[in-house]
Amino acid sequence: MFRGTPVFVVALSLANSLLLCILLFVLYLTIDLLINQGEVRLAKDEFTVYLQSLSPVEAVEEGDRAVMLSDLRRFDQGTRATAWNDRDRFYGGMLMGICRNLSALHTNNSALGTLILLGVLIGLVRSLLVIRVSRLSDRASIDVATRLRRSIHRQVMRLGPSDLEDRSFDHVYKLFTEEIDKIREAVFLIVSRIGNHIVMIICLFILSLTINWLLTIQCLIPLAACWFLVGREHQRFASEKTLAFDRARGELRLLGEGLKKTRLVRGFGMETFEHDQFQTHLERFRRKVISVTQGEGWSHWLIRLLVTLCLTIVLFLVGSRVLLAVGDAQMSFSSGLFLIVAIACMHRPLNELWALPNDCDDTSLAADRIYRYISQIPEVGQAVGAKLLQPLNNRVHFESVSYVLSNKRKLLENFDLTIPAGKITALISLDDLEARTVAYLLPRFIEPQSGRILFDGEDTAWVTLESLRAETIFVGSTDPFFTGTVFENISCSRKEYTLQDVTEAAKEVHAHHFILKLPQGYETVLGEHGEQLTEGQNFRLGLARAALRDPAFLIIEEPRNKLDEDTKSLLDDSYNRLARDRTLLFLPTRLSTLRRADQIVLVHEGKVEAIGTHAKLVNSSAIYRHWEYMHYNEFRDDQ
Repeated sequence: MFRGTPVFVVALSLANSLLLCILLFVLYLTIDLLINQGEVRLAKDEFTVYLQSLSPVEAVEEGDRAVMLSDLRRFDQGTRATAWNDRDRFYGGMLMGICRNLSALHTNNSALGTLILLGVLIGLVRSLLVIRVSRLSDRASIDVATRLRRSIHRQVMRLGPSDLEDRSFDHVYKLFTEEIDKIREAVFLIVSRIGNHIVMIICLFILSLTINWLLTIQCLIPLAACWFLVGREHQRFASEKTLAFDRARGELRLLGEGLKKTRLVRGFGMETFEHDQFQTHLERFRRKVISVTQGEGWSHWLIRLLVTLCLTIVLFLVGSRVLLAVGDAQMSFSSGLFLIVAIACMHRPLNELWALPNDCDDTSLAADRIYRYISQIPEVGQAVGAKLLQPLNNRVHFESVSYVLSNKRKLLENFDLTIPAGKITALISLDDLEARTVAYLLPRFIEPQSGRILFDGEDTAWVTLESLRAETIFVGSTDPFFTGTVFENISCSRKEYTLQDVTEAAKEVHAHHFILKLPQGYETVLGEHGEQLTEGQNFRLGLARAALRDPAFLIIEEPRNKLDEDTKSLLDDSYNRLARDRTLLFLPTRLSTLRRADQIVLVHEGKVEAIGTHAKLVNSSAIYRHWEYMHYNEFRDDQ
């Protein structure tokens, strides 16, 4: 509230509240003018003083007329009548000075027109200020939401690669949209209501005290008591209503369950029994619903009674002061009305401030969920003094690697594996998550709890993430395309890649042909409002993105859905091209990929169960035969 945009909200709210006070004062002057019609009643000893309060020219003219001292009534005096009657108030001298110097206030008609015009202008300025305060409050809430979304996006970039099960998206998306929207709405309410209403209440309270401080306090005491009691009654009835409806819904559930028993009822001739039971529960439900509506009616009557009693007391207090004939405690009707209006203007700001905790009830929980996510420490970090990783030449070795999910589920336990460079390796497991864990460990999307992963004898924990992921690229089966052109999707908007480079990469994986068929070729926009791709086209787009970077180690997770025959043949040729002078690791879904592999690694219960070619494992491993049957038997669709 005291930095940035909210400061301007408070400043504009102060100006808005002061203008409201001035507008109420203008309304008071207008009503007083209509009541007294510009008439001034003077005592004999006040006539000379009143003449001195007029402008010098008017005072001379009145003196020249030699008005008889017995004529003590002055008519058509405009707002000077109010200024004279209020001369002993704290604003009396200022008001008399304004009336003396502003000739438009000297007569009734001109004063009335001036006051109405002034009121309209102040109202228009206040409307502009209210709009401006709302916009600034909205801007402050949007700024908060933008900062949170930026933080969540940055945290997703840090934590997202570690999501083995792809389950965090729904949670993060809810934080990014619904939860932040709750905070944005709450910040808007907090800034607009606290910044605006508190200032307005203070200004109106001070204004009321200046009219009659004792009467203001006398009126506010019953009003505050009524406001508090009404609020408590609302809360009491709301809790009772919720409880009563919960009980009624219990009866309704019993009625609903009876609808499932028709076969049993008809089969055993229980129609009479079921009808009696139904009537009993239905009557209970009806009585409970009626009791809720009756309670609501009594609650409303009680609230109306409290409000009526409070308003009666306030009107009596103000009216008794207006009816006083003489004395310092006596006040004019317009002053009494001025006081009532000023106090009434406090009602809406107070109600909205009182309701602010309820309106922002879910905000603290939403903020807690967001900050819990933002404060999570990434699983993978770069070591201080990390070295650059050279391209793979000999082998990748997993040395006693263990990995356990946060729910204590063991995926790898003392896992040992050697992947030779320049070969094609297929990685399979009965639990798909185990094979994916091995693949995610290679580019360090996740970190093992124990053990090491060595590239040509170099521990990947001590190399830079940038060099490791430049040489070890993972192409996922569900990787989405970005909102942007095809060229931007393949080059990832990196300026060092030219159109020719992107085209050559697309040709290598047979993506060039379908790209040319798109409306603008490589400049075709993909995404929600652009062109959509099939799963096979999207997969080849991912392969082109990887081929453009020419990594030494390429990990490919094949699509799980069935592909058409043309796509299958194109992928077979693409794999042949990608395998040249490169190490390939497949998470396969196609039998042809298994047969292509130089070695197949079967992972079972966190360890390597068997290694060999497809022909060898079919004959030697019962688990492999079971896995093959589950994926490629004649009763399933073969990819």
